[in-house]
This record gives sequence, C-alpha cells and structure tokens, in this order.
Amino acid sequence: MALQFVFGNSGSGKSHYLHNYIVKEAIEHPKRNYLVLVPEQFTMQTQKDLVMAHPDKGIMNIDVLSFGRLAHRIFEEVGGNDRTILDDTGKSLVLRKIAGDYEQELKVLRGNLKKRGYIGEVKSIISEFAQYNVDEKSINRVAESVGEQTYLYWKLQDISKVYRGFHDYLSEKYITNEELLDVLCQVVRKSAILEDSVIALDGFTGFTPVQDQLIRELLHICKDVIVTVTIDGKEDPYTFQHPYQLFALSKQMVTSLVRIAGEERVSIKDAVTLYGRTVYRFRGNEALAFLEQNLFRYSQKTYGKNQGTISLHCGRNPKEETEFVMGEIRRLIREQGYRYREIAVIAGDVSVYADDILKAADIYDIPIFMDYKRSVLLNSFVEYIRSLLAMIEQNFTYESVFRFLRTGLTSFANEEIDELENYVIALGIRGYKKWDEKWVRKYPGMDTPELERINDIRQRFVEMIREVAHVLKKKRKTVEEITLALHTFFMQEDLQKKVQNYEEQFTESGDLSLAKEYAQIYRIVIEIFDKFMELLGEEYLGLKEYNDLLDAGLEEAKVGVIPPGIDEVMVGDIERTRLKDIKVLFFLGANDVYIPGNMKGSGLLSEQDRQVFEEGKVALAPNGKEKVYTQKFYLYLDLTKPSDKLYISYSKVSGEGKNIRPAYLIMDIQKLYPNLHVEEVERRALDEVEFTKKSAVKYIIAGIRNRGEEITKEWLELYAAYKKDPKWNLVMDKLIEAGFYRKQEALISREVARKIYGEKMEGSVTRLERFAACAFAHFLSYGLRLKERKEYRFEAVDLGNVFHKAIEVFSRNLVKSGYTWTTLPEETAEELIEESVEESITDYGNTVLQSSARNEYMITRIKRMMRRTVWALSRQLAKGDFVPSGYELSFRSGKIDRVDVYETPEKVYVKVIDYKTGSKTFSLSALYHGLQLQLAVYMNAAVELERRKQPGKKVVPAGIFYYRMKDPIVAKVKEEELENAILAELRLDGVVNADEEVIRHLDREFSGNSLVIPVGRNKDQSLSKTSKAFPEEDFELIASYVKKTVDRIEEEIQEGDIEASPYEMGTSKGCDYCEFYGVCGFDERMEGCEYRKLGKMSDEEVLEHMREEM
Repeated sequence: MALQFVFGNSGSGKSHYLHNYIVKEAIEHPKRNYLVLVPEQFTMQTQKDLVMAHPDKGIMNIDVLSFGRLAHRIFEEVGGNDRTILDDTGKSLVLRKIAGDYEQELKVLRGNLKKRGYIGEVKSIISEFAQYNVDEKSINRVAESVGEQTYLYWKLQDISKVYRGFHDYLSEKYITNEELLDVLCQVVRKSAILEDSVIALDGFTGFTPVQDQLIRELLHICKDVIVTVTIDGKEDPYTFQHPYQLFALSKQMVTSLVRIAGEERVSIKDAVTLYGRTVYRFRGNEALAFLEQNLFRYSQKTYGKNQGTISLHCGRNPKEETEFVMGEIRRLIREQGYRYREIAVIAGDVSVYADDILKAADIYDIPIFMDYKRSVLLNSFVEYIRSLLAMIEQNFTYESVFRFLRTGLTSFANEEIDELENYVIALGIRGYKKWDEKWVRKYPGMDTPELERINDIRQRFVEMIREVAHVLKKKRKTVEEITLALHTFFMQEDLQKKVQNYEEQFTESGDLSLAKEYAQIYRIVIEIFDKFMELLGEEYLGLKEYNDLLDAGLEEAKVGVIPPGIDEVMVGDIERTRLKDIKVLFFLGANDVYIPGNMKGSGLLSEQDRQVFEEGKVALAPNGKEKVYTQKFYLYLDLTKPSDKLYISYSKVSGEGKNIRPAYLIMDIQKLYPNLHVEEVERRALDEVEFTKKSAVKYIIAGIRNRGEEITKEWLELYAAYKKDPKWNLVMDKLIEAGFYRKQEALISREVARKIYGEKMEGSVTRLERFAACAFAHFLSYGLRLKERKEYRFEAVDLGNVFHKAIEVFSRNLVKSGYTWTTLPEETAEELIEESVEESITDYGNTVLQSSARNEYMITRIKRMMRRTVWALSRQLAKGDFVPSGYELSFRSGKIDRVDVYETPEKVYVKVIDYKTGSKTFSLSALYHGLQLQLAVYMNAAVELERRKQPGKKVVPAGIFYYRMKDPIVAKVKEEELENAILAELRLDGVVNADEEVIRHLDREFSGNSLVIPVGRNKDQSLSKTSKAFPEEDFELIASYVKKTVDRIEEEIQEGDIEASPYEMGTSKGCDYCEFYGVCGFDERMEGCEYRKLGKMSDEEVLEHMREEM
C-alpha cells in the first residue's frame, strides 16, 4: 500500500510516462488490475492512448474510468446502492417540493423561493455542500459562530432546514451524484477488483473532499495509488501556504494527499520527477519552452530573439476574429501539411463565440467538434411547449398566441397565420373569451368572405386548444393535472410524428447535429414529465412556476452530440476542454471581459459569507480571488498544450458593439517577448488573406462597390478564378449586373395611368402634395393602393383625427345652442366640450382608447386640449371682427376646417383656418415646390364659394392660417401676464394680407407683436420685418400660381410619372416618415438614385420666381 506522485511541467510527458509504466506493469502482472482514473471527458482519448502504447494493441487488465464510472463498476460488483440517481432536474423538483413544505418555517428564503432561478441557487449550494462534505452540523457550527443578530445566521438556519429536508426526502429512494462517492467509500473495501490493484489518477488539477475520502479508502486496499501533478521544478510541491499562486491547485492536492497518507500510515514512494531536461513537448521549440518556463511567473527574463511560433492578433469584432482563425487553419492545412486533429481552438467564452465559429468553419470548410453544451430551449418542439404554457398563462395576448402559432409545429399554413395576425392586430383581439366568440367587426377595406375565412381559422385554433386550455386555466391544479393535459395534447396533435419529420429533414439535408438533437428531444421532454409526475405529482403549482421548472429541467438536459471524428479541429473552453497531442492552438477572445471576467462570488453565499466558512475551517469551492488564480493555472495548461504554434487573438469591439479591452494576458506575453507585436487582422493585404469560394465573395463585392478606386491585380486574379468555376460563373455575372445597376426611369403609359387613377383626376390636396414629395410614393399609395397593416393603437395621426372630429362636433353644436364663440358661457362651453369629445371618441371606435391606462389617459388629455383650444379660439375671435361662416366645408380637393369672414357694404374679407395637432409651420418656399398647397388651395375654394354667395361684392383674401391645437407650457411669468403668454404660443401661423384695414379687423388693437396673427408693429406703427404679410396683389399671384401647380401635377400624374425621386430641402426629405421607405428600393448609393434638391428661398425670392413663371 503506497502513494506515489509523478511531477512535471506542462508538456513534460507525465501522461506518456504513466501510460508506458502501466502497460509495462500490466504485461508483467497479467492477473493484477490496473485502473486509470481520468476526468469524464478524457476517458475515450486515454483508452485510445493506452491501446496504442501496448505492443499487442490490447489492454485486458487495464481499465480507464472516471470517478462516476468507478462507482457504478464497484456497485455492480458488491452492491451497496439500490437507489435511483437523481439528476439536476430531479434535484430542482425535489427542492421545489421541500421549499413548499418548509416555506412557513423559513425566515430569509421564504420570500424568494418562487422567484425565477432561486431554486437553482439553492440546488447549487446544496450540491457544493455535498461535494465538500459539509454536513448539517458544520453549517450550524458556522451559524453559531456569527450569532443570532446577523443576517447570515438566519440564512444558514434556512439552508440547514432545506438541506435536512432534502436528504430526508432522498434517504429511502434516491441518491445524488455528489453522494455517490460517499456511498462508494462505505463499500470499497469489499471489492475484489480494487484489492491489490494499481490505481493511477491522471489529468486532475485537484480533488474535492469527497474524492479525497475515496482516495483515503483506496490507499488501504490498492497496491499503489499513482497521481500525476503539473508543477514547476522550482516549486516545492509539499508546501502549501496560500491559494494565491499559479500552482496553488497542485500544491493543495499534494499536501492534502500527503496528509491523508500520514493519517492512514501509508508509505509514500519517491516521486518520479520529469525535470532536468527540455520539456518533452517542446524539445524542438525554444520559444514555447520559454513560455512554459516563464508564463505567470515572477521572472524578469525576456525572449529577445525573433520567432514565428507565438503570434498576437486583433480583430474588429468576434466575427472577424473567428474568420481569421478559420482562414489561418485552412492555410496551415494547405501549406504546412497539418491534420485537423492536430489543431485546437480555445475561446475565452465559448457561448459568445460559438455561433461565429460555426459560421466561419462552414465558410472555410473546416470540420470541427464543439466541446460545448448547446441549449435546447431554442428547439422548435421545446418552444412549442413553452409558448403553449405562456399563451394560456398570459390569457391569449397577441404576442403569446402568435409565438405559439409560429413554432412551425401547428397544423396551420403560414398564409392562414398571416391573415389571422392581421385581423388580431387591427382589432386588438386579446383574451381567451374574445378568441372563443365569433368575430363580427371588420377593419377598413375588409369584406365579408374574408371575415368568414378568418373566423374559420379562429374556430379551428380554439377547438385545437380547448381541452388543454380548460385544464391549464383552472385556478388550482396539480402538477399531475398539468402534465397529463400536456401529454394528451401532444397525442392529439401527433407531435412525436411532427418532430420525427424534422429529424428526417435534417438528416436528408446533411445537418446531422440537429438531426441527432431532434431524434432525442421528444424522449427528453417525456422523461422530464415522468420526473414531474413522480416527484411533484400532487403539488399545486401555477403555470408560470411550472414553466420555470420546465425551463430549469430543459436547461439541464443533456443532448447527446455526435462524437468527434477521426480528423476534426477541437473547439472548447478554458477549463473544461482536455487537449491531447496538439501541435497548433488558437486562443480566441483574450479580452478582459472574459479573462478574468466576472469572478466575484454569486448565489446564496456572498464572498463575505464564504470568508466566515473559511475562518471556521469549513472548506467550500474557491472564492472570487482564488478563481482568478485557478483560471491562470488553466490558462497555463492550455497555452502550453501546442508543440509547434500558438496564436492568441482578441477583439476591439464586442458582438453588441461595445468597446472592449485586451486581457492582462496580452501584456504578459508582450513582456516576455518584447519583439512580438499585435497584428491587425483588417490591415492584411489581399495576398495575405486565405480564401475559399465562400469567403472571398465579400472582397469581390467590395471591389465592385469601390470601383472608382484603382482595381488591383490581385482582385482581377480573384475575379478570374471565380469566372473559371462553372458553379460561380453565373453568380459573378449577377454581382457585376447588380454592381453596375442603374435605376431605370419609371414611367407608365397614359392609358395605364387612366385605368388605375380614373378618367378624371379626383383627390385631396394631400394627394397632390404626396406626388410633389415623391411620384413613386404617390403611385404606391393611390395607384397600387398599398396600405400599412392596421394596428390597434392610438398614435399621433389618430389624435389628430379625433381632435378634428371633436372641434367639428363642437362647432356644429355651438351653432345649435344659439351662442357664438365670443358669447358662450363657461358652463355651456364645458358641456359642449364633453359632448363633442365623447361623440368623436365613439365615432372613432372608443375600444382602443379604453384598452389601456395610457390610452384612457389620452381621453383626459384630449378634453384638456379641447378646453384650451376653445378658450384660445374664442379670445382670438374676440380681438377681431371676423366671424365663422362655415365649418368642415367640402369641395373637390378636400375639406376646409373653418372659414371666417368680415363683411363691409362693398367687400367680403375671407380668412381660412386649418387645425393641426403636429408642429407643422407654413413655408412659402414649400408652397412654391408643391409641398404645402393646402392652405392656398383652400383659400381659392373659399373665395370662389363667397363669390357665388355674394356676387355683388368684392371678395378679398384676408389670410391663410394653421392653428396648432396644443396645451402649451410657458416660461414662468407674472399672473397678469399668463394669459397673453399662452395666447402668444397659440398664435395663428400663416400669411396675412398686408392691407391695414384687413389687419385691423383681424386684431383691432395691438402694439408690438399681435397675439392673434403672425404680424408685429414697429414704434411708428409700421409692420415689422418678421411679419408674415403680403400685399393683396401677391395673394392673387399665389392663388394663380397654386392653380397652375395643381394643373401641372394632375397632368404629370395622368402622364404616368412614377419616378422614385424624393425631394430634399434643407434638413427635410421626402423619405422622412414615408411608410414605403423600406420597400421602394430608393438607395442613394445606387447610380441614378438621388434626391431632388429643392432650394430653400426667402419669401421675396419665392414671389419673384412665381412672377417669372406666370
């Protein structure tokens, strides 16, 4: 009975020595058992190495096992464990049950147990306690040491209760993986397999207290226990002072085993030391040997020679970084004859780099094996279950229903789902009750057959989920009821067959990884359901909690992956992946967000809590600071794995676009190798880049796009290579065609225009302005009649519509009441405002305004703004002599909100007002270009109406105005100045007839700036420069110009102009707020696509241009 260590640096040949020794001893002693214990993920490789090391290529009395497999082997031989092993999913379920049973007794944990992820935290701490042999007495001892007055005391009391309840529940039927070795310790001495055997432990960086206990037992019955230890020759392996050093794990392991051997009075053989010569792995590589000897050491040595073995690289982002790595792997294979299996990729965080690695490997045709657990939560069958539960739990919200319908496993066609979704969005269908009743409402443009078709789809959907929804919507339901309802639903919908169809599709397409996942996923889900029934069957759970437990179970689910092939690049992470016989290593993601990353303790026990355990001599998992040194040790092991080349790379920017810094590792390497500089991946010349047909296309596209620059010889050679390839010849032609594409002139014939627009041009001024902004947008809107999908929302345009309706109703009711704007009593005004708003909301469809608290608030806001509008309009009319003569006056091109008039015996003065809820301001320059025709066209129509009504009088335009309906916030002013400050904010915006008589009738008395119209006076009573006032002849000029512009636009529409040529004037563009922007194809980068530059002119310049054109 003896303990022996094999010491050596990383790469010194410890495993090689051990394998040769075991094989030699096994041949000499064929009746003795030789067991090699290695980490779980290393068993297959070790078995292969031992077979290859044996001269007969067979190992009859040598076995390779992990600790877990050793336990099963011994239990098969001697018994001792007839309990079912409980996996992590089972633990979560049991803990949920225990937490429910003990909830009223818990002080700290009680309020948190039902929070998402909290049971997982409890499970983690219980597993840790089991691994480190921490029993209930130890927990209570630590609790007593801090006293009842502390938060930690009550937290540990709670954990202790749950810990005890957990073990009491398991005691009869179940056992956890952590307890497996504990039970093994009790029966190990009965084993004939282990008696007088030789056990070798290889590839471990340390042992947990439970594993130490097992080794204690093995020392009694085995002939020898041999342990390989990675440690520098300059270190004393038998002295462990603190955990904050590179080889702390190795020293801790050695000193712990030496102590156990001493306590058990087992002899310790002289250690085998593999020092004193060049490390076996680096016997031909001086630079890597120097790295192994000096990395993370307190050494001032530097490697001053030039070398090509170690290199540093920087990519813009993870995508560019991984593409460089895969390209370099391809180059090494092609130029230097490496095999894929001789190359490995380690990532600082595999979860961040996984997708980019898979894509880049596909582009460069690199076969890889990802040593990485992929989540099954994105599997469509899993999503089907999760979305079904979410849909019923959230009572059939729009998002939850269509999340379920779009999983691809329902019996509905995509077109049916699209139709249903359009209706639900337009009418705001929410809640199971609405889904279960016949839909009768229609949205604008919908016909009866379409509604009947949608009702048919709705009926089929409701019938499909009726039974399962009935069970899951019950207020109190057991886990058994939920699970059985789901299983019955699976059978009803034949989901096993649907999942099998996916498996077959992936197999046919060659995606074997996904095919294997779909081959297992139905069984995995059913096994989780079995555990639910067995462990929590009679428990009452809400759907959300059930869903959380299901998620936890699925996150722990292990989907078997296709084992690595004979010749594949291994891809893994820093700590878990075990590498063997690697010649080239690529280390990705050497950024400080991954190395060291966030090493602070999390979970139920904080760093301070763990410190208390340490002071009480109770060992737990390493704390944050210890984890940093543990990570350094694994980095040392990884970076010293390759025998030929080491590439280290990092990104400047994360996948989310945030700037990130290189890790301390980069600086450490540069200190050791002062001649080593970081190479920027993006700065490589074209002839330095490794190409495949898939990867080089982006360079072809970049060359075509930047053809204004000089075309390089390398680009021409690349293009020629593609053209010679029959598979790519057509692709190149299409790229050239696309690169040199010029937007064609868009025009339809007059005959087609007449058919789609009608024989006679009819439409609103808005339509004409739309054409002036962009002819193609006009064609899509009024020719093809494309419309945005109706949505059940209350937006700015809806607010404007409701306001217009409300002010129209108010004005109509005001006339009926017998009052005028200036004589209206305040109480009557309030009644009319209430009536008008309520009527406008009812007519508009008040369901949307009552569908949420925000929308209900909009009703209050509308009423408040209406009060302010009525008040302001009354004050404005009271200051002048004009009176309203008509509201919502319809004519050929639209509807005028309000026309005011002032009459004298010879003349009729006309004022036009258009109500706006936005921030639109009047611009004569925009009018000139046809973008703001509305007010001028309205004035022409109003003047014409008055001429017909009063043919004997001269009709004079007094002004055209926008009134912006708002409730302004004004600067702090004195109380007596408040009213004028508000009126100033609500002043009409537009153009005024400069005739003094007109101005006097619009605002009888004002000095300075008028509170009614956009004019001001100087001290001498002349109009100020900022006044927006034109003489009567200019009004006539504007009127004539607008008539001409309307005729011109109508003629261009009839001529078939549908050119996508939006305007640009100052900072305003025709594409701003255009609903067709995403589909029209207008792109400034495309030749022939450019904005129509419209000059922004002063009012005088506009009028001068108008005179020239008339």
